[in-house]
Amino acid sequence: MPKFAAKLRRRQLDKSLLPLKEVPRLPRGYIHEIRNALEMTTRQLAERLGISQPSVIDLEKNEHSGSITLRTLENAAEALGCRVVYAVVPKESLEAVILNQARRNAREIVQSVGRSMALEKQATEQAEQDQLIEDLAAELVRKGGSALWKIVDER
Repeated sequence: MPKFAAKLRRRQLDKSLLPLKEVPRLPRGYIHEIRNALEMTTRQLAERLGISQPSVIDLEKNEHSGSITLRTLENAAEALGCRVVYAVVPKESLEAVILNQARRNAREIVQSVGRSMALEKQATEQAEQDQLIEDLAAELVRKGGSALWKIVDER
């Protein structure tokens, strides 16, 4: 994908995913909360799902703990007259993720060069290093591509 297209796609994704950043995780899970709002018992939901009443309790516990499968969640949602909306939402903008990765890489490169220069009694000041990091990060972002993730991959 051309660099400009990747950047455009990041911006489009950032814009379309922005409203999802505010979707709360309900304290007892969506299935439990919606079932209660519909005034439906666990036995009634079990009948609609074709499972046992204790299985509905387990289903709600699994959703709350985060161990429910997507298929099970979809089945329960359907039985409640709902649908599942599944999304992976970045904690910050995708542009910020790219820039932060570029800064990590640039910092590693500048610090490596700085260590060599210090051994030769040619150390640079912190402000100068910071500017070099920003300049190099901007260049790494401009170049783009998967190489951005190969130098330093902190998770």
